[in-house]
Amino acid sequence: MTRRWLDAVYTSHPELRPARALLSPTWLGALAVLGLNDHVLKGAGVLPGDLTGKLSDFAGMVVAPALLAVLLGVKSRRGLLHCHIAVGLVFALINLSPACADAWSWLMGLVGFPWTITVDPTDLLALPFLALGWRALVPAMRPAARSVSSASLSRWPTRPEFGAAALGSLLCVATSDTDDGGDWGDTDNVFYEDFQGDVYLHNAGADRDVVVRVRDLRDDVEIDCFNVQDEPGVLFSEALFGEGRTWSIPPGANVPARGDIDLTVRDCYAVLLTSDTIEPTVLFWDVNDVPLGWVPGQHAEGEGRLPGAVELTADEDGRAAIVGSTRDLVYPQRPPPNDAYLPGSDAARVAWSNPPTGVHRIDGLEIGSDGCAAFDLDDGLVPRFYFCTPLTELPFEVGQYLSVEDQGDIIILERAVDPQDPAPVGDIRVAASRGNTLPVVSDTVLAAKPVFEGSIGPDPVCGTVAQPQEFRVDFGGEFVRVRAGESVELDDGDHHLTIYGVHAERRVILAAECAEGPDTLGDDLELAYVWTDSQQP
Repeated sequence: MTRRWLDAVYTSHPELRPARALLSPTWLGALAVLGLNDHVLKGAGVLPGDLTGKLSDFAGMVVAPALLAVLLGVKSRRGLLHCHIAVGLVFALINLSPACADAWSWLMGLVGFPWTITVDPTDLLALPFLALGWRALVPAMRPAARSVSSASLSRWPTRPEFGAAALGSLLCVATSDTDDGGDWGDTDNVFYEDFQGDVYLHNAGADRDVVVRVRDLRDDVEIDCFNVQDEPGVLFSEALFGEGRTWSIPPGANVPARGDIDLTVRDCYAVLLTSDTIEPTVLFWDVNDVPLGWVPGQHAEGEGRLPGAVELTADEDGRAAIVGSTRDLVYPQRPPPNDAYLPGSDAARVAWSNPPTGVHRIDGLEIGSDGCAAFDLDDGLVPRFYFCTPLTELPFEVGQYLSVEDQGDIIILERAVDPQDPAPVGDIRVAASRGNTLPVVSDTVLAAKPVFEGSIGPDPVCGTVAQPQEFRVDFGGEFVRVRAGESVELDDGDHHLTIYGVHAERRVILAAECAEGPDTLGDDLELAYVWTDSQQP
């Protein structure tokens, strides 16, 4: 009778035993993927780095909720659901918020497993695996209804289940020491072994871990090392830096300041260092000042610091601070002066559509308020051609013939002779240039020279930094200067020349994926000109 009563109670009020799922093929398989990926596949070159960076996330979403339920002694579906929500919430927060990543790294440091966390929102692709784990593992958590025993009703695991839980806990907190990703938001356990590096962070305190965050320059950022070395704290804005890593550094330990040792080769480097108590600080150095070499993972008591050391400490409340460096490496971020030159707007650049080279009849010409001229040519036999400059008038009319010459970053529009009427039409030409090459204008010398008066600062969106330039024009013995946004009219009696300065800069920091213009450092020049016979109206 007792047995029938237990059967009835179990059937009407079923309880879960999450520990049973730890011996299921699904959970053990996910655990195997987690361990194999973190400790064998990462960095081995067998699989692409993007794949190994995500495998542990996928497996962790299956392993972690059931493991958490076992550790908490959960028996109900509601409790199991809360475990899934908790895992997903923590995973999402440390992949979206640097502050949450810092807090998690600090918390794991307290239990003896300090992590470095790379915040990567793309890891949220792993969240659907929570639902997969629920669907696959909940059935395995139900005891068989006809074989209820004290062991099967107990919330605590058996010896095999306890062994699986212990192994799962170890693999979840002790991830690999590579930096191409791992579970919990690309987390890597820090073993503080010797490493190859240049500038490094050293916890010079006696008894407190230091939690800091460092961010490398984005891969597309280019630097003119000579022209940025005087004010790195002003010129390197937050927009230039990519996702970061959070370090929890024990006393005496060393960690590399940058994470792209094997990926990026530059003549100089910059990283952004922050924490809850350290204001954003740029670490900047030249490779000739801090050479690459082997850095010990731990400094012995009294051991001298290497050239690239940046020393940190934390007080009793965990507030971190920078206390020194062996080279001039540390530059607190600060805004540029109010009168500093910032890169010009990309909205006013010259532009044109695919040029229809050759001679064409103008059937329609419209000039918009934004300076974009739309040409309809040859009765629509060629696509409409757009030509965008500051010019609000063009010396061409419907019914005339137009010659279009494409020189890559220079385009020339010139009045052409009517094939049916060979009468001369005079010298009428409009041109625009972009990039780092200036056009050739008859009897004219064009050049661009930097303007070195005043300070410079970064573009607030892209972070690009540029030195202003001016165009210098020598026309018929007359010498003039033209800056971006200015125009000048010149006449030597035979020809009339109007030059419009559109963009004139020399870039010293370039975020190529964000900024318009050339994809290289140096000159970023744009102008337009109109050349006509002086007798032309």
